[in-house]
Amino acid sequence: MSGIRGAYVSGVRTIRKAADKAGLLARLERSDSPKAKHLRTLFSIHDAGDMVKMDLAWWSYPAMRRVEEFLAQRPGARIFEFGAGASTIWLAKRAGQVDSVEHDTQWAEFVREMLADTAGNAKLHAVPPTAATADTVIRSARVGHTDLDFADYVSTIDQVGGPFDLIVVDGRARIDAFRRSLDHLAEGGVVVFDNIKRKRYWDVLSAMPGLRIELLKGATPTLPYPTTTGLIWRA
Repeated sequence: MSGIRGAYVSGVRTIRKAADKAGLLARLERSDSPKAKHLRTLFSIHDAGDMVKMDLAWWSYPAMRRVEEFLAQRPGARIFEFGAGASTIWLAKRAGQVDSVEHDTQWAEFVREMLADTAGNAKLHAVPPTAATADTVIRSARVGHTDLDFADYVSTIDQVGGPFDLIVVDGRARIDAFRRSLDHLAEGGVVVFDNIKRKRYWDVLSAMPGLRIELLKGATPTLPYPTTTGLIWRA
């Protein structure tokens, strides 16, 4: 976590203690106002457990609404997710089966504990990266991860096997994960690609033929600024 970002998170957590003691968090939770509910999430930065309690995924609110509508039309949907977290529990409440792969084994154990309260329809696959070699073809551009090989992580979707009604790309090596996802997408299925407008993603995705991309920009839980989540169909 960068110095500025770390300072922000630390500051929010300090303010949260005071807000909780003053009863502000409880009042925000009881409110019917979307703005108040979003304000409540700002006190939950990097707190997946709190997001689970509020029944939220870490995507833009417009994307959450669209995904919920999509799943309501496909009862018993099968889902695959690259990158586990609060969204794993959110999806498990709305789908028939969720398989989620996570590269961080410690984080995976934390998510597994949260999944204990679900209906048992979610399976978490902890697949850490290996050291990169000269032959490595699947890397992550994220700082601190460029010397790692994510081939096993990305290929987990092959081992589970589709087709999947919905695939979430929100972890490492996202472009490679997306390309592999297309091989396992059901007819009429959709890929949820979070933070899609980041240059390293958008430059590639916007140039790929045969895709229909819907950009859903808006306020996002825990963040004081909007983000864009993309929904992608085969054209």
